[in-house]
Amino acid sequence: MVHLKIGIGVSSIGRFLPLVGKAAGLFEKKGISVEVVNRQDEERVVDDIVTGATPLGTPNAPSLVFSLLKGNDLVIVGGVLNRPAFYLAANATIRGIADLKGKKVGINQPRRMAGMVMLALLRRWGWDLKRDLTLVDLGLNDRSVEALRAGQIDAALLPPEKAFVAEEEGFTLVADSLDLDCHWVPLATTRQFLVGNMELVKKVASIYVESIRLFKSEPEATRREIGRWLPGLAKMPRALEKSYQLFAERFEPTLAPSLSSICSILGEVALQDPRAGDIKASSLIEGLI
Repeated sequence: MVHLKIGIGVSSIGRFLPLVGKAAGLFEKKGISVEVVNRQDEERVVDDIVTGATPLGTPNAPSLVFSLLKGNDLVIVGGVLNRPAFYLAANATIRGIADLKGKKVGINQPRRMAGMVMLALLRRWGWDLKRDLTLVDLGLNDRSVEALRAGQIDAALLPPEKAFVAEEEGFTLVADSLDLDCHWVPLATTRQFLVGNMELVKKVASIYVESIRLFKSEPEATRREIGRWLPGLAKMPRALEKSYQLFAERFEPTLAPSLSSICSILGEVALQDPRAGDIKASSLIEGLI
């Protein structure tokens, strides 16, 4: 039995596939004793992949690219979520995009996925960030919900689980990122680990594919597991159901990374660090399935 640690960066359904696979005994069938390590921080999980603390993991795509720019030789071996699914939750004064003018909009750090997606959406909507509205940097995404509830901000971009809970609490979901072609969650490792453990990584990739199949085909069991991992969400059945349906639709069943979405995220990172514009998207992908 091979022991393997897999890193996840946040407590999000989009990262729970190894937990699905573990609960179904898929790793054990492949001779793998797996430990899923939740670092609660998307940048830490990248660092853990680089150091080998968790040699495989699912960071957010921007964190992976910024790590590459530091000289780390990371590679994407699977596309778990090829497009971002965030929702702009707002208070009752905002009924649409036009109502954002003059308002306070929460943003988590621009280097992180939700922050980067928020900036991309604001550009798409044509807002002048210096004149039209006030961006409030709230650091990690978790604080956005609290700031909304406290009335410190008027709107914030939230991941699905938190957005649907906010909707249940009376906030309005006025926009989303569902058609934004930017890579969100890759399954990643280092080239050094991949070269030395090719068959193991292939097995893990195949388990992710099977876990996606189970996620989609066994909704009742999957919802129970999600409720166990996210007990707060379990107390809101409608929010739980919407979250399940969203990820069931968005998980890539073949685990094939989208080249266009990786190109797009490189372009977004390049707005903050021009060196990202020199990276070819195809150089980041190693197809295993």
